[in-house]
Amino acid sequence: MPPDADPGASPLLRKLRLKFIAVNMGLAALVLTSSFATVCYVSYRGDTDEIYRTLMQTAERAAVQPQLVPNHGPLSPEGDPGLGNNADPGRTLESQRTIGGADREEDAAEAAENEESFAPPEIGGPHGRRDAALPVAVYYDENGTVAHIADQSSASVSMDVLAEAIATLRHTEDPYGYLPECGLLYAKHAMGPGLVVAFADAAEANAWQSLAWALAGVGLGALALLLALNVLFSRWALGPVQRAWSQQQQFIADASHELKTPLTVILANNAILRQRGDETIASQGQWIESTQMEAERMQALVTDMLDLARPAPAGTQRDTVDAIDFSRLVEGEALTFESVAFEKDIAWETAVAENIAVRGDTRRLQRLVAALLDNACKYTDPGGRVTVRLGAAEHAAVLTVNNTGTPIDAADLPHLFDRFYRADKARTRTAETPNSSGSAEAASLATPSTPGGYGLGLAIAQDIARAHKGILTAASTPAAGTTFTLKLPLA
Repeated sequence: MPPDADPGASPLLRKLRLKFIAVNMGLAALVLTSSFATVCYVSYRGDTDEIYRTLMQTAERAAVQPQLVPNHGPLSPEGDPGLGNNADPGRTLESQRTIGGADREEDAAEAAENEESFAPPEIGGPHGRRDAALPVAVYYDENGTVAHIADQSSASVSMDVLAEAIATLRHTEDPYGYLPECGLLYAKHAMGPGLVVAFADAAEANAWQSLAWALAGVGLGALALLLALNVLFSRWALGPVQRAWSQQQQFIADASHELKTPLTVILANNAILRQRGDETIASQGQWIESTQMEAERMQALVTDMLDLARPAPAGTQRDTVDAIDFSRLVEGEALTFESVAFEKDIAWETAVAENIAVRGDTRRLQRLVAALLDNACKYTDPGGRVTVRLGAAEHAAVLTVNNTGTPIDAADLPHLFDRFYRADKARTRTAETPNSSGSAEAASLATPSTPGGYGLGLAIAQDIARAHKGILTAASTPAAGTTFTLKLPLA
């Protein structure tokens, strides 16, 4: 990207670029946060639902196998008559993994030491235990007596946590739920006069937290990458805006400069006329004629600028206009400029194929062809030659205007169609402002080295060509001279 296309060159565009990046990053962060939060919630709900399903299935299995419920006296420590005991030495509380409460890590370590006394769950077959990976503690509560159903359990609950959990469940009717004070998820199933309750550690449903941290890392990385891409692509996206902004500023500056020249001459002529107020109008014809000429130049410049600023008329839409005879149009314009070429001692050659039709605005296409012919006459030295050819090739009307003379420098070719651009800087019109002594003759006598010429003709021609879906190019070599080629779609 060229340096002049850097959006940072303009404070206004710099703010626009920062706002562009901020909005994009804000939207990206909102989308990522919403998406990741949804993923984490779905993961949490999926894990929780799976745990509840496992707990309810385990409680139902225990309820339909009453022979597994131990029929023994209270199992609670002395002084705690609210819990029952299991007399099976191989199915004691200490032989299971302990879940829930603050001491679950120590109990888990103790359960690991007693792993050899733990009967592993059955697997395989049509009724395999798909929930074997989830530690579940199953208890039977009847009239204040609690017994551990070891055959259906793969874990146990510490005595203090169990007592609090059972006491809480006696006052709730929900078939499953969460006990936050105990850190347990539960499901219960009625069996006779009592209840079978299955417990699982609430931490088993916290896999979403690890997922959330992972997604947070991924999200930060994605946002960093998006920020880098936004910085890069904001330059690319706003590059045309910056170029248009620069061209507009340059256009205003150039137009002001070009308008200043005729205005300076007009003001200088008026100053002279005021100083010579006692003379007759006929004797002041030089200054009046100069004022008239500069006013006409200024009018032409304003007309050109309005033509450039005016959007293309709807009539240039190819599907909505009639075909025009482009051959006759080119012949008419070539005939008009033939007299200009004769006065400048320029050889004028034309080769126009007949019956070539295009679609478009006749007036604007005449302006386009006239601009090319005028440019060729203007920059051809006496004794030179201008060649105008029109033909058809590849479903397009092809107009070439070639003139001999000094070739255009390669550095100037890309800018020929820029507004107010002139390859020959010597042709730039100049005028001096009246000096402090009041002398205005210098300004009024300043004349351009070439007739007209504000550097807008080719810019207008390019705009007209594009409005008609055409292509206008230029090439210049010492051997072949300068050639402008216009291609327009055939009607």
